[in-house]
Amino acid sequence: MKGKSLFDWVIDSMAFVAGILLSSTVIIECLEIFMRYFIRKPQVWTVDVTEYVLFLVAFLGAPWLLKKGGHVGVDIVVERMNPRTRCYMGMVSAVIGIFISAVVSWFGLVETWNCYEGGVLVIKTLAVQKHYFLFFIFLGYLMLLIEFGRQFLHHLGGLKRDEGEAI
Repeated sequence: MKGKSLFDWVIDSMAFVAGILLSSTVIIECLEIFMRYFIRKPQVWTVDVTEYVLFLVAFLGAPWLLKKGGHVGVDIVVERMNPRTRCYMGMVSAVIGIFISAVVSWFGLVETWNCYEGGVLVIKTLAVQKHYFLFFIFLGYLMLLIEFGRQFLHHLGGLKRDEGEAI
């Protein structure tokens, strides 16, 4: 953990959990195929669990993907810009990400609380409290908000370094 901040450790741990969950879906689906076609006793819960896990993987893994620079970008355009313009574009992108992440995380928190108080269930084959899922939307977007903030500060620092070199 040397050189890593607590935030980096949290994001990496979330991504690790997402990887374990994704791997578990492969095992669950292999089990389902075996049970359905060889034993002739399909398990009714596997589709629901797989859907829930894929939902969780998206919100647990997104902050790590953003940190690693794996989100969609238009590299052919960005690579042709000078470093100063690239910093400005990074700052604009980060500000948009901060705004969207703040809005979604706020409404995610409010709706998580409302569903918790109301005892709202997601009823399929399995009945699960809805606030558990909404909490992961809040958590994922909160982590994205912080990571976008870090990226904004990184681009701002790059802009200041460029100004210092020009003087």
